[in-house]
This record gives sequence, structure tokens and C-alpha cells, in this order.
Amino acid sequence: MRKATFRALIVACFVFGLSAIGATSPVSARTYVPSFATVKKDKGPVFRQGCLVFTQRVTSPPCHYGEVGSKKKFTVLGDSHALQWTPALIDIAKDRGWEMTALLRKNCTAAQVNVSPVCNRWRHNALKRIRVERPKMVIVASNTAENTFVVQNGKRLSRAASEPIFRAGMYKTLLMLRKWGIKVTLIRDLPMSRDFLPPVCVSQNRNHPGRCAFPALRPLSEAYDFAAAKRLKAVHIIDPLPKVCPGGRMCRAVHGNVLKYRDRGHLSATFCRLLTGWLARRIPDPFVR
Repeated sequence: MRKATFRALIVACFVFGLSAIGATSPVSARTYVPSFATVKKDKGPVFRQGCLVFTQRVTSPPCHYGEVGSKKKFTVLGDSHALQWTPALIDIAKDRGWEMTALLRKNCTAAQVNVSPVCNRWRHNALKRIRVERPKMVIVASNTAENTFVVQNGKRLSRAASEPIFRAGMYKTLLMLRKWGIKVTLIRDLPMSRDFLPPVCVSQNRNHPGRCAFPALRPLSEAYDFAAAKRLKAVHIIDPLPKVCPGGRMCRAVHGNVLKYRDRGHLSATFCRLLTGWLARRIPDPFVR
């Protein structure tokens, strides 16, 4: 066999070997927490224990967390957008020796507006309970996205037509709490992914999660929580946008190897716990004179 032919055979075998290795040993995909199979249910203990009310129920269970039995009590009021903060709030309550009560209902804003008969009755009962129990502080958070609405004269209003009613209704709730001598902290709502589910996108782009960022769109025309709170100087406002979406332009779907979102508009409990220290520094101590 000629030398040239022999060298060509060796090169061919080498190339074939590389291709075979590539076929059997693909580049490993990145792993994330929580897993893609469990992230949808990563909502924290408040949800697991039935304290996000839904169906036809119009009252909340006891739902106490943190240092249960402590004289230092505060309440979280709102819908699932308030629920998403409870993993961090529970840790803060434990660290500070506070008792946290969760008054939460799915798709039921804290604003006193007409959404549905069941929601309206639940909100009435929740506010009545707050007045009786008199926590020192109430933390309020509600969904403000384009999928929220008000019902008027039996008709569902558009998001734009609902906004001024939402603002008046939230102002009414915040003012009522203040008149009862309760300190109020409002956590502003966050942008929502409109075109895709962030965890699903990451599962399809495991090694390129940057492709799953979405615009940090939070127009003032859909910010009734912030608009109402600004009218009351005594209401403390926390804006998580700079922390969750640094730079304020895009919201990334991951933080390191942590999936930040469990769906289009809710933080995962795993990611929320990473924000505990940040949130603790922004929640005032209502028990200090």
C-alpha cells in the first residue's frame, strides 16, 4: 500500500471516530431548579395548605405562619400575586418573631370593585376579619395585568375602562386600613410575559436561556395599585421591578440555574426565597414607634 493511500485511510478513520463520539456524547444540557416537571406547582406552603381560597369559598382558614402566637402580627391581603411573595414573607416573619396571616383569594383583587359575587363576599369578609384582628401592618399585592377586569351593570369592562374603577377601589381599601390605625405596605405588581411561558421556553433553550427574556412592560395605564398608593403618603410602596428585572428593560427567565417564573406572571417559590434578604430590608418594622 502506498504511503499516501495509507495516510488517507488513517485520516478517514480519525474523522469517522470523531463523528461517532459526537453522535454518542452530545453536549450536556444545563439543569435548573425547580425542575421543569415541578416548577408549575412551586407555589410555597401557603398554597399547599389551602390558604389561597378559590371555588365558592368566601372565608379564609386561619392561615398563620412565622412565629405563631406572637403578639407582633401582620397580614398579607390580595390574590395570587400576593401569594407569590409569601415564601419570603414567612422567612422574614420567622426571623423577626412576627406572626403572619394570609388572606388570599385567587383572581380577587384587594381593590373594592365588582369582580364576582363570590370574590366580593370574600373580600368583605377578609376586611372584616382584619378590622377585628387588628394586625399592626397589612401587606397588599394584586394582579394589575391586562387580564384583569371589573364588572359593571352585568357586563365585563375592558382593561382600559376598568382602570379608573380599580384605582378608586384600591384607594378605598388602602384608606380604610389606614383609618383603622393599620400601617400599610403595598408591593407593586410585576410585568407579565405575554408571548410565551418562561419555564417552557427555558426547557426548549436549556443552554441558551437568554432567548427567554421578555420586555419589562408595566404601563402606568395598568398600574392601579401604584396610582392608589401614591395618593396616600402614609402607604409604604415596595417596587420589586429593579430587583427582579435589573435594568428595567427585560425580564430574564432564569437567575443562574434557578427558574424565576412558574408561569407567565408568577414568581416561583424557589426564586422568591432568594429575595428574602432584599425584601426584608424594604419592609418597615411596624412595631417600632
